[in-house]
Amino acid sequence: MLYKNSENTIELFGVKVPEPRVLLDFLGFETHIRQIRAKRGVAVSPVWYDHAAYYVVDMPADKVFASGEEVTFPAVVKAPDYEFEIGCLATKGALLTSEAEALQFIKDHCYFTILNDWSARDIQKKDMEGLGPTNSKFVVGKSIGPKLVKASELKMDENGVFDMEMILTINGEERTRSNYQSLYHTHPTTGEKKAWSFARIFAWLGSQNIAIQPGYFFGSGTVGNGCIAEFMATYDANGVELTPAVYPWLKDGDVVRMEVSGIGVLENKVRIKELAQVK
Repeated sequence: MLYKNSENTIELFGVKVPEPRVLLDFLGFETHIRQIRAKRGVAVSPVWYDHAAYYVVDMPADKVFASGEEVTFPAVVKAPDYEFEIGCLATKGALLTSEAEALQFIKDHCYFTILNDWSARDIQKKDMEGLGPTNSKFVVGKSIGPKLVKASELKMDENGVFDMEMILTINGEERTRSNYQSLYHTHPTTGEKKAWSFARIFAWLGSQNIAIQPGYFFGSGTVGNGCIAEFMATYDANGVELTPAVYPWLKDGDVVRMEVSGIGVLENKVRIKELAQVK
């Protein structure tokens, strides 16, 4: 090992924890990925059922927002979106080799909260022509909160899947009512009931020789119907609209409210502002 990463301790929602370093955001909910891919006329890849899909982005302090803060999209973004997720903060490092070991690690060394993975969908479309979602996820940042909760404070089954109701409203209008247990899906080949729970994700990372580090922040992926993109318009190859959008993209002044039983409410007002142009 050439060098060791520094481990800064901060107080986050009244709890002393390692400073969040990076977000590893997974694609855990089958309903979400199925609906997103259907907009492009493609099915869920069979690979997804056995090979975890995720992206990595830094979490600098100026890109992380608390409940009650205003979140600004630069006006250059034409398709501002939210993504309703559960976040998991690891407080200790480990290379985990089994789901049972990972489940115990989660009970002993992790905190959970609500995560809003703000997205710029028009920029993301361009990102996907390259190395995947990067700028589209970093142009705004993330909202987390309203508190950190231990697994012991939540209803969790033997697979590490929580029983938590998840409700999303925009300006008081309900858009999503789901449960974290919708993480479960049926494997298309084996017929097994599976879920990309944090325990399964951590064990899968271990199988790839990827160790969890203190301050790693993990995203569950967007719950089904937990973003505007799942309701966006569809077009044919010539750009002719086939089905209209159910909801418009976010606009200045919109209030995004995410509520999860056992954790609380994460709420932010959206601002869209002109920023200085780079020449």
